[in-house]
Amino acid sequence: MQLIHREFLFALFLLPSCSEQVIEMNPYQASLQNSVLLEMQPIKVADCENNFWIGKYEITWDQYMLFQAGGIDPVDGISGPTTPYVPMDFGMGVDNYPAISMTHYAARQFCRWLSNQTGHFYRLPTEKEWVLACGDAEGGWNYENSAEHYHHVGQLTPNQFGLYDMLGNVAEWVDDPPDSPSRAWGHSVLGGSWNDDPQDLHAHHSRQSKPNWQQQDPQIPRSIWYLTNAQTVGLRVVRPLIPPPQEQWNSYWDSSVAGIKKIHARQQRGER
Repeated sequence: MQLIHREFLFALFLLPSCSEQVIEMNPYQASLQNSVLLEMQPIKVADCENNFWIGKYEITWDQYMLFQAGGIDPVDGISGPTTPYVPMDFGMGVDNYPAISMTHYAARQFCRWLSNQTGHFYRLPTEKEWVLACGDAEGGWNYENSAEHYHHVGQLTPNQFGLYDMLGNVAEWVDDPPDSPSRAWGHSVLGGSWNDDPQDLHAHHSRQSKPNWQQQDPQIPRSIWYLTNAQTVGLRVVRPLIPPPQEQWNSYWDSSVAGIKKIHARQQRGER
């Protein structure tokens, strides 16, 4: 047995590493419910085991509304968002416009839903991944050129990775596991938005979520899904080349905040 064990270890040692193999990473499209496309672009790094795909565009209402309307997920039985009290596009438009005003928890839950829809693991990008993907992006929809509203995704020049609207239009949620699930606020959005000054549209422009992003929410307790006062906040998703073990996936989607868990459990039972 000892000899077999040593031979097995020796065989493992001789297996080519990721860097010694040719791993194809091409852009791809995924169809959501046979109606809406998700387009992803590859980002390759020096340590190829950390390669990932990232959304070519910000997540749009066309995609996000499928999640909103999904109800109980048939894959894992987890309920999705409640119906908002007001249209969360705030009159700025839906078709091919970026989805906005979701909480950080809702953005993570969207990644859960997307993973269940496609069979692949999706999550929010880390700040490091997002900054890397931002690359040589310049300009973007900002306070001076946006006419005070967001715009259709993909209208301006992409960066060298083929990614649109990395700067401006909407600021994008990032994650900082393993700390993210332990707090309701203090999560970062990067890149600036349609309501920011042009000089604030850069890769390291960061804002942290605050309770006053829900100042106009009429609910008590306030929603775990919607940010009534964050009409500049959206998201983009990542799919890592090498996903974590499946038993760890929930840690990228769930929250350990007692209030969030309590409200979602109540909604899971059909209560408001």
